[in-house]
Amino acid sequence: MTSRRAVLLGAAAALAGRAPAWAGAPQRVPVELYEEALELDGAIRVGAGSAGANGGGPYADVTMVEFFDYNCPYCRRSAADLPALLAGDPNLAYVLVNYAVLGAPSVEASRVALAVYDLHGPQRALAFHERLFAQRGRLDAGRAFDAARDLGLDVGRLAAAADADRITRWMTDAARLGASLGLVATPSFLVGPEAVVGGLSLEAKRALIDRARA
Repeated sequence: MTSRRAVLLGAAAALAGRAPAWAGAPQRVPVELYEEALELDGAIRVGAGSAGANGGGPYADVTMVEFFDYNCPYCRRSAADLPALLAGDPNLAYVLVNYAVLGAPSVEASRVALAVYDLHGPQRALAFHERLFAQRGRLDAGRAFDAARDLGLDVGRLAAAADADRITRWMTDAARLGASLGLVATPSFLVGPEAVVGGLSLEAKRALIDRARA
């Protein structure tokens, strides 16, 4: 676990202290990187065309990708906005990418979350995501396992799955792609293909989605 954590924390440290001139404003990104984000293993896909818990429409004309960290307060606010965003837009697909850049506790919580996805699929993973963000304070492995118990999940199986090489690869792929995109803060968003770094209100998200449809 120590070496795997070091790999992920090293990727996070590479981002520290960097702030692009376009932070907070939409910036075009290479379409191939946007498409890579849509295909990341371990990402939770909800909304239109999805098998996730909130999947409601057969066709998505816009996909928004959010890179988040479980210890980011703005990501918690974004999670609270998600049900309203999806309910008001049946043709929106939404992709949640674990992007653990805020230290070892974030890496630990993300490993457990990805283990839930790996063992139980996107619906349970989304429920777990919502349960974690409903908590206050620093989230780490211990609190993530407590949330899993609350949902009736087998913590022993999750602990074994969280330590798998596959989970490390998923997290490393997300970290490297985020670095390639210049995503130096959480949350960060990709929409069609533009990137915005930093927290967005529900209204600002809707404005970006409308911009992508224009």
